[in-house]
Amino acid sequence: MTAGMPTMERELLEHALYILGATHDPQASPLIEPFLQHPDPEVREEARLAAAEITAAKPESPTHNS
Repeated sequence: MTAGMPTMERELLEHALYILGATHDPQASPLIEPFLQHPDPEVREEARLAAAEITAAKPESPTHNS
């Protein structure tokens, strides 16, 4: 998915950025960051929201203490 992101149509790119943000995985940040400077303001906004999702995510708490 990520290799083709720069060539995606705007709607698909926005959806891909949304999915990356929804993972809450910090490893997705480098995939999102280039799109913060995208020429399309809607793509930039989706990238900003995706980045915010990742930074707002809290690490999962352990299931038990041993």
